[in-house]
Parts: sequence; C-alpha cells; structure tokens
Amino acid sequence: MVNEKDVMRKLKYFAGIAAALMLWGCSEDKFVPDQYLNGLGGDEYVLNEIDEWIIDNYTRPYNMEVKYRWDQSELDLNRTLVPIKEELVVSVMKVVQEIWIKPYEQLAGANFIRSYSPKKYVLVGSPKYNPNTGTITLGEAEGGRKIVLYRLNWFDLKDRDLIQQIMKTVHHEFGHTLHQTILYPEEFKNITPGGYTTSWNNMSEEEALKLGYVSSYACAGPDEDFVEMIARIAVFGPEWYEKKVARAKELYLNATSALDFAYDPSEALRQKETIVVSYLKDIWGINFYDQDGEKGLVTLVQEAIDYVTSDDYKQ
Repeated sequence: MVNEKDVMRKLKYFAGIAAALMLWGCSEDKFVPDQYLNGLGGDEYVLNEIDEWIIDNYTRPYNMEVKYRWDQSELDLNRTLVPIKEELVVSVMKVVQEIWIKPYEQLAGANFIRSYSPKKYVLVGSPKYNPNTGTITLGEAEGGRKIVLYRLNWFDLKDRDLIQQIMKTVHHEFGHTLHQTILYPEEFKNITPGGYTTSWNNMSEEEALKLGYVSSYACAGPDEDFVEMIARIAVFGPEWYEKKVARAKELYLNATSALDFAYDPSEALRQKETIVVSYLKDIWGINFYDQDGEKGLVTLVQEAIDYVTSDDYKQ
C-alpha cells in the first residue's frame, strides 16, 4: 500500500528542487524595465569627423542625410549585406558631390538640389545579389526620397571604370527622382514598346542595341530606359554614345534579312535622346548638352570625372 505521507514528502522535495533550479537559472538575467536595448529605438553615438563632414557638406546645405552605420531596417531583410568601410565614406560622398551635385547645382541652382534631391543616402559595402535573376543591384531609389548605393567597398579613385559605374548608378537613380516628380512625355514609351522585357538580364548589350536600347537594363521598362539614357550619356560621355549609335546603324545596314529589324535602332536612339534633351530643358531648365557657349550637364559631368580620377584631385 502506498503511504500518503511518503508521497507528499516526495512531492515537496521535488518541488523544492524545481524552485531552486528556476531561481538559479533566472538570477543572471534579471529583467530591468528601463534597460537599453541596442538597435531598438534609436541608437546613440558620439559624432565623429565623418558625421561632422556629412553635416557640413550634405545636411546643412541640402537637408540630406547620409547613413553609413549599419541599419538593417533600411535594407532588404532577405539579403546578406555588409556595411561600408568607414574610411571610404567621405571619399565616396566627395565624389558624389563633385560628379552629381555640383553639375546640377551649377545648371539649376542650389534650391533645385534642396527641393528635388533624395533626402537620404544609405551606403552599403557589398553588392545586393538577386539569386532569382542572377543579377546584382548597384543602387535603388525609393519614391525619390531615398537612394541606396551598394558595392562601395570596391571604391578606388584610380579605377575610372568603377567610378563611372558608381556615378552611373547615382545619376540613374536621380533620373528616377526627376521623372517620379514630373513624368517624361508619353511618346517616349512608344518608340520601342516591343522590346521591354522582365528577362532583360538574359539579353546581351548588342542584342539590346539592335532593338534601340542604350543598355540591356534599359529593356527592363520605359522608366529604366529613360533614366539609362540620361545616366549613361552623362557619365560615359558623348563619344561613347556616338559609338553606340554608329554601331546600331552598322548592325541595321549589315542585316542579312529585312526581317531582322522592324526599325532602324540608331533612329530609335536618336528619338529617345531628343526627348531626354527637351525634357530636361523644358521641365527643369537644364541643358543636357552645351548650348550658346555654356557648358551642359554632360560636359560638366565629364570634366568632374576627369578631375576626381586625376593626380591633381585631393581627397
């Protein structure tokens, strides 16, 4: 027969052990209601030289924020990314200042930059890989208010091609800001409507050129097509663009069959170029090319690239 008193003694014994274990296990993690949790609710940090430079060159004059400290909430949570190296922050943003801000400011004024520039730059060290398409993202614009730049840990002033790629991204994303504010003429979409595709990443540059696009990425849609025209001509220069147009004409003239081309791709590029030039002038008062002895955006951007990649440039 089971002794009821023995059972009760055993239950009390095990209950005492359980209570002791609970006290021991929790004693090191005592809850403090006002305990500071890093990353939740606004991290605090002491301003350093980088912050002061950003404030003096971006925040005060243009009301722009530059975020370089890691903040996953600003980025795609489904991507593995790394922060920009702090020693590169000022160098990168000086180049952005020289090749993007100053040319536009010279042509349209400081108020134009204050009014239409994105209010936040987010700097990321690594590329953003897109496994579904096999592509990488170098920059993103969100509603014209924020620009994210990726792959900045590759930054090197001696690498002109890399500087051009970074600044092509900046000018590309700012182009989105402009057309999201005031849309470009509708007829732009009708110049090469049949070539837009979500599979642009499977298209070579020459295949895109045959269809009248300045790059394969321009085939992603009319908006990308429009800003690629602005960014690539401005950053890679008029000689680069003229070679593109000439190559498009050559491909058209040397076609083995009339069925290879539904239209002359070089003429399509010229039509797009004309709309870009008139849009910037009529809507924003900006000369894309030199006019009446005054330097246009393309010339100013090219001169700035020459300057920052020269031995005379002081970081």
